[in-house]
Amino acid sequence: MKQSYTVLFAIMVALGLSACDSGDPTIEEAPAAVEASASDAMEATEEVAEQAMGAIDEAVEAMTEAGEEAMDDATDMLEDITTE
Repeated sequence: MKQSYTVLFAIMVALGLSACDSGDPTIEEAPAAVEASASDAMEATEEVAEQAMGAIDEAVEAMTEAGEEAMDDATDMLEDITTE
């Protein structure tokens, strides 16, 4: 059992050391990476907002057309009733 812990500890140390030299961004590169990520997020948010506004505009247009059609139908029915 003691050997298992020693082997496990050796593997963890080896993985830890290899992770330190994996070419990942350093602290100096972090602000640029955060800025790029924020920029990408902002672009995605703007695109979603534009799509949402387009959907809202289409819904308003559809409701306006439905209301106009309903008013026209009501006017036609009223004319039919009054002419009889």
